Amino acid sequence: MMSALLKTRLQKRKSQGLIRTLQSATGLIDMTSNDYFGFARSFHPINSLEGIGATGSRLLTGHTPFYEQLEENIARFHRAESCLIYNSGYTANLGLISTLGSEDTTFLYDLEIHASMIDGMRLSKAKSLPFRHNNLESLESRLKKAIPPVFVLIESVYSISGELAPLQEMATLCLRYEAALIVDEAHATGVYGPQGEGLVVQANLESSVFARVHTFSKALGAHGACVLGSSQLKEVLINFSRPLIYSTALPPSALAQIVAQYERLKVEAKFHQQRLRELMAYFYQKACMQGTQSPIQPLPINRIDRVRALSNKLQTKGLDVRAIVPPTAARGKECLRVVFHSFNQEHEIDQLLEAL
Repeated sequence: MMSALLKTRLQKRKSQGLIRTLQSATGLIDMTSNDYFGFARSFHPINSLEGIGATGSRLLTGHTPFYEQLEENIARFHRAESCLIYNSGYTANLGLISTLGSEDTTFLYDLEIHASMIDGMRLSKAKSLPFRHNNLESLESRLKKAIPPVFVLIESVYSISGELAPLQEMATLCLRYEAALIVDEAHATGVYGPQGEGLVVQANLESSVFARVHTFSKALGAHGACVLGSSQLKEVLINFSRPLIYSTALPPSALAQIVAQYERLKVEAKFHQQRLRELMAYFYQKACMQGTQSPIQPLPINRIDRVRALSNKLQTKGLDVRAIVPPTAARGKECLRVVFHSFNQEHEIDQLLEAL
């Protein structure tokens, strides 16, 4: 019975041309990963710590003074009052949003927010209403009708489209209608801000944002994530956030890697950011197009079979560029997701354009 049920689900997805498989890309030119600066591919020795495993959750035996010091340092770096580390960006969004949601709460969310934020709303008892992507009029229309308390959920850099949110204007709207703004900074960490602190810091909006989520697994090349906000928010999450309460803490080696990568970011951020800007400008010039303001450059194809065929073709030519299809992207918005990294070279962009 169960085998037949699983088989039916898989056959349905196969018939739609949407079946997913795990892929490795050994030896290919990386134009798809979130390792923007190449930190994940270069080994840097880290300070050894006692112990290999965390031994338990943060509320049991997994919390250490090292954890506490790291959170204080990260909060200071991102100009926040408080920081709470989670095991991944997914669990950070899940834990934050499901905790804030209640029967009295309303979430207003951009239609292109990450699945982890959507799943956080699903786990809560809150009302959730979408607004059109990066559309201030649509957001204001929702804010006018929403019953407080209201949380507005956005990303500062959208992971598929590569578009930047109009942070200043959205923060102003939230202030006007007494809504709390939550910003997922996963793809802005490292890439924006004087030392890689993110777009919120770059725009000097720290005091206008209720909570921020930063991941360590993209430009930082480590693992884990954190929620930045007030000390009161941190206390609430420690007491009510199930993904934190019931997960084994990160091991000491993972914490040491986060420390090392933040120190490296402080020194190298400007160089890598400038190199990304140079590569993006080169791509725009050679492709004769206007792209996004981020390293993520989606190339719309709008047909599942065609976008997958193009991705396969590029991989045979030594270029790792992945197809984005439903349910990750909406139907009709299938695309090749090209991602530039500071270690990419101009001749690799030439190779990509020639292959396309």
